[in-house]
Order: sequence, then structure tokens, then C-alpha cells
Amino acid sequence: VNCTGQGLSAVPPDLPADTGILLLSANRLASLSTAAFLPLTQLQDLDLADNGLAALHTGLPLPSLRELILSRNMLGALPALQGLPALTHLAVAHNSLATLAPGAFRAVTRLQDLDLRGNRLQTLPREAFAGLRALKYLDLSDNLLEELPKELLQDLQKLETLWLSGNRLRTLPTNFFPEGHLFAYVFLTENPWHCDCNLRYLRAWIWQN
Repeated sequence: VNCTGQGLSAVPPDLPADTGILLLSANRLASLSTAAFLPLTQLQDLDLADNGLAALHTGLPLPSLRELILSRNMLGALPALQGLPALTHLAVAHNSLATLAPGAFRAVTRLQDLDLRGNRLQTLPREAFAGLRALKYLDLSDNLLEELPKELLQDLQKLETLWLSGNRLRTLPTNFFPEGHLFAYVFLTENPWHCDCNLRYLRAWIWQN
């Protein structure tokens, strides 16, 4: 069901009960609860991009939802992500996230693709991505990250592609990349890397990989 750009300030109440894909981008949904989608028991993909969304309240389960797009909104904090057990794709790009809580994604352990680019993240707790053992793609590009904890990637056993471009990173801690882990791609461009002894680990890792 395509409701893109309709000037909506609330979710239409008469959506077909068998809706599987719902496009609500480019509307005026400034505050929203996932309870609005409870009648849509087969909903798998939900696009809420470009809404000026400042708050998303979760809790009541949407057991079929696999993809949630929240990009280009006004979220200053990550929603709690409760009641989304099947979620595999989450995009919160180009919002105003300044921090993530430890274990912020523990409720969505099936997540495979996480897009956090273009926010205001300056630092991350070491357990920011704890429990995401199925995650394959992690985009942290175009934030304000100045440093990263050594343990950040420890749980991400299936991570294939990591974007760190466009931040303020000058170095990475020794053993930042889990030993023996093979990546398909790691993007490190557009950071002010400071070429001194602290960068020796990263240089050696690049040569070996």
C-alpha cells in the first residue's frame, strides 16, 4: 500500500488487513506508536522516512515486521525496539542520534542490516551492538565519531561490511577487528587518520587483510 506524500498526520484507519508492505514516507507523522499497525498482522515492510518523526513508541508486538525505515527524520534517541522479534533490516540514517545505550539492540537479535549513517554519534559504548550475532551490514559513516571502543565488534560474528567513512577517527584501538574475522568490505575513507605509532595496528591489519 503506497501512502507516500499524502500529507498524513495519522496512520489511515482503513488499511487492508492483509497489507504486507506499507509506504508512509514523506508525510507529517511527527509522533507515532507501533500500536497503530496492530490490525496489520501480515505487515513485513514499513517505510516511515521523511516524516519529521520525533518519537516512535514501541512495545505491542508486530511479529511479522522485517524491515523498518526511519531515515531522514528528527529522532534524537533510538526507539526501544520492543515487540519486533522478526526485524532484520533497520534504517535510522540521517536523524539526530547523539548516543546509543549499551545493549540498544538486544531486543532485535535477528537484525542483519543496520544503517546509522548521518547522525551525530560522537562515541559508542562497548556494548552498543551486543547480541547482534546475525548482523551482516553496519553503516556508521558520516557521524562525529572520534574514537571507538576495542570491544565494539566482538559479538558481530557474521559481519561482512562495515562503514566507518566520514567520521573524526584518528586511530583505532589495538585488536579492534576480531582476530580471524574475514570482512568482505571495510570503508575507512574521509577520516583524519593521524600517522603515528598509534596507527601501527590499523596499518598492519590492512596489510594482512
